[in-house]
Amino acid sequence: MCTLRNFPSQIEHCIEWGRDLFNKLFVDRPNDAAGYIDKPQAFLGQLKQNTTISGMREAMEEIKKLVDLKKSADFSKCVEVAREYFD
Repeated sequence: MCTLRNFPSQIEHCIEWGRDLFNKLFVDRPNDAAGYIDKPQAFLGQLKQNTTISGMREAMEEIKKLVDLKKSADFSKCVEVAREYFD
């Protein structure tokens, strides 16, 4: 993990950085959104215990993006969110 906090300069570091980012975008955040939808109070309590205020804010912003995306079911919105992650 220490190599992910700094600039990854070796190929092994780049691979770990990519794996960490992929896991965050396609596993952790969707699971967080599903957990929030199922049991919001329990999820928020656990999030409050396990992270900082700024971490909570970031997580909730990402969850809101995914929930709004699910509500709209609009392809152009999916492309917009994907473009934001790409940039």
